[in-house]
Amino acid sequence: MPVEIKIPEVGESITEGVLVEWSAADGALIAVEDQLLVLETDKITMNVTAENAGRLKILVAEGETVEVGQVVGTIDTDAAADEAEKPAEQATKSPEAPETATAAAPQTPPEVTGLSPAVQRMVLEHDVDPSEIEGTGKDGRILKGDVIRFVESRTTEPPAPPVASEAPQPPPAPPKPAGAPQPPVAAGNRQTRAPMSRLRQRLAERLVEVQHNAAILTTFNEADMSAVVNLRAAYKEEFKKRHGIGLGFMSFFVKAAVDALKTVPGVNAYIEGDEIVTNHYYDIGVAVSTDKGLVVPVVRDADRLSMAGIEAGIADVATRAQERRLEISDLTGAVFTISNGGVFGSLLSTPILNPPGSAILGMHTIQERPVAVNDEVVIRPMMYLAMSYDHRIIDGREAVTFLKRIVECVENPERMMLEI
Repeated sequence: MPVEIKIPEVGESITEGVLVEWSAADGALIAVEDQLLVLETDKITMNVTAENAGRLKILVAEGETVEVGQVVGTIDTDAAADEAEKPAEQATKSPEAPETATAAAPQTPPEVTGLSPAVQRMVLEHDVDPSEIEGTGKDGRILKGDVIRFVESRTTEPPAPPVASEAPQPPPAPPKPAGAPQPPVAAGNRQTRAPMSRLRQRLAERLVEVQHNAAILTTFNEADMSAVVNLRAAYKEEFKKRHGIGLGFMSFFVKAAVDALKTVPGVNAYIEGDEIVTNHYYDIGVAVSTDKGLVVPVVRDADRLSMAGIEAGIADVATRAQERRLEISDLTGAVFTISNGGVFGSLLSTPILNPPGSAILGMHTIQERPVAVNDEVVIRPMMYLAMSYDHRIIDGREAVTFLKRIVECVENPERMMLEI
């Protein structure tokens, strides 16, 4: 019996999205929990999985705008039962039967089976072997971006030497003298145009909206990372062995942010209408970069988590962000946000607020620099820190005190452990 595949409800404010990609081919057999399609809305990109097993029938093409509740395909559950009976039937067939069936099968290259329709088309169009492509999707699934990167890397390789031919080759044209007019380059080789994704559109709208609706100011400081670097070096192996997860820098800054929010509670507040709303909980947003844009999943109740708990929470939301398994609830309610541009080599930046939070901390790359310590010049691993805040509600004194407290916590991590 065919069971309808409907676009699920994602959030109260989301009514439509774009069906970016079918993850299985039309007519493919689907198991429960298999990935069906990728849905992109103005707030999140997510995978939709199968609730039933059976044969897939696609009713809406990739790239189409779809509404919440719209039927985009069906799954014939009877096909699952039919397939379960086939092994017993095939056991009674002669050895020649598979050859006959193979001859009558559609002429689809065996190496492209199991790929989404869009990926299949690209693989066949560019004549590439999927086994040579490293998939970045869930369980190593090959995505369109993987094929594009593979094709681009192949085209950048030096061309093979020309095969000798019996026919004489014409001499090369003499080079044009300097200053001679050059032939025009086709416009298509100078520019490309592609529609913005809904997630990118919404991100752009939010960034402009924040700039218009808040009085953003940024204060800077720097932190000597020696204590954290030494602490990680001394205990990272034992930490991973005991907790099953690596000890990163972000957990130290999340702990420091919680400490600073408790020290300067005015930062843990925001303006709503003509009221000031002060939070008494510590849900920390951690910015994560994905192939579809920046998202900020939230680590809930970070004040109640150990360092291992924070690292596990960050790893969980980051993994689900990359695999498009985040839900709207994972992205809402951060009271404070941390963005680490240092992973991309950024030395200094001014981060933009992530509403409803009134402040955001920007981490940057660790760079060894000469600094004065006890009247001596020494080389230390230093990090510039930037805190952007809404000056309508946070005064300069509070902002500077808050950032200085973060520096104190990072430079003396034992203070966070002892909560002093």
